[in-house]
Amino acid sequence: MKSKKLKGTEPSVRDKLSASFLKAFQNDFEINGIEAIEKLREESPSKYAEIASRLIAAAEPQPEGFEGCRSPRDLGIALLKSVGTNEFDINEDMITEAIKCNDDFIDALQAIRAAAEGAMQ
Repeated sequence: MKSKKLKGTEPSVRDKLSASFLKAFQNDFEINGIEAIEKLREESPSKYAEIASRLIAAAEPQPEGFEGCRSPRDLGIALLKSVGTNEFDINEDMITEAIKCNDDFIDALQAIRAAAEGAMQ
């Protein structure tokens, strides 16, 4: 079965699952409230601290687009997603090719700059 391409405004499967989980978690918290948190802290302080640190990290806004890229592989994935490639269809060959295309593009831009600088001298 062929996957449907994501539209730019359509949330990813990960975003949908995260939203569903957070909604369920919120509902559970509304029912069981602070007592559940207090019980967790008392029974497992290390787990309590781990969950707290993960929630704090998750609450920080994630950079969008290319700003969140920390490696060439991340950049390749972001490039493919930017043209509508479904994240589940992306494979290593596609990532390698996207990185190569980006490198070629950067080389072409640098050649344009070099030619302009040479013309100004």
